[in-house]
Order: sequence, then C-alpha cells, then structure tokens
Amino acid sequence: MQYNKGLVGGFRQVIAEEGAMALTTGLGATAAGYFVQGWFKFGGVEFFKIKTVESIGEAKAWENKTLIYLGAAAAAETIADIFLCPLEAVRIRAVSDPEFCDGLADGFSKMLKTEGVTGFYAGLVPILAKQVPYTMAKFAVQGSVADMIYGSMGKSPSDLSDATNLGISLSSGVVAGVASAIISH
Repeated sequence: MQYNKGLVGGFRQVIAEEGAMALTTGLGATAAGYFVQGWFKFGGVEFFKIKTVESIGEAKAWENKTLIYLGAAAAAETIADIFLCPLEAVRIRAVSDPEFCDGLADGFSKMLKTEGVTGFYAGLVPILAKQVPYTMAKFAVQGSVADMIYGSMGKSPSDLSDATNLGISLSSGVVAGVASAIISH
C-alpha cells in the first residue's frame, strides 16, 4: 500500500481500502491524551508560577519572570507528558496495528499484558525532547510578546477592554505558536 496521493487522495485511498472508520482509528486515545495533557500543562504552568511567586515574592518574581515561565513550563510539560505517554502508546499501537485492540480500554489492557507498564513509557524520552522545549518557548514567547505589545501601547491589561486584551492574547499566542514550532523542530 502506498499513500502518496496528497491529503485528499490519501483520504480517498484509505476510505476505499479500509473503510471510513479507519480514519478514526486512535481518536479516543488522541482526544483523551491531549485533554489530559492540556489540563496538566496549562493548569501546571499556572500552579508553578503561583507557587514560585509565593516562594520568592512578587518583586523578585517580576525580575525573573522569563525564568519562571521557562521553569513552570518545563515542570508542567514533564508532568503532562507522564500522563500523556500511555495514551499515545495505545494510540500508536492501534493505528499501526488495527487488529491490536477494539478501543482505548481494550488497548490499555492488551498493552499492559503484553509489554507491562514500561511499554506505556517507551516513548517518554522522545516526547519530552520535543514537547518540553516547545512548551517552554510557547509560554516564554507568549509572555514576552504580550508584554511588548502592552509596553508599546503604554498600557497595562487593567487599562484596556476585555476585547483588546483578548486580541493581545491571541496575537501573542500566534507568535508564540510559530516560535515554539520552529524551536521544537
């Protein structure tokens, strides 16, 4: 089987040869995995930032905010990836071997029986190597770009409307997304 007909051609080929449901293989593990990862990543960054500020004080934290972003992002992403890795392992196995399992729960059970707990974490180092720098860049760049935008306006978030703050968050997020994608590759 050769899949080199472009995106639409590839979809058509998979549907013709394996059925439309083949396109959803691994969807449960993907959705669950990235929900859990996002929960721990974004919640974790906020948790670690708050705890660091409480520990060192607001003045010192303001002086070291980029380092705090970087440390909070690295810690949160590491924890998030520990939770993501088993779900990714099941997803990859389900996609590469469609006969392996009938869903997420079945995949977990079979993988545990065949590979043990270590099978769930065989890909942890590669995930960390990609995701930790990506997340560190994402949060540090987003914070820096947002600060630059506010600084160029001579305003703080409390001086501006919710819509303007949302626009600044989205704009700085786009820049951060591009920068972190470049850094992680």
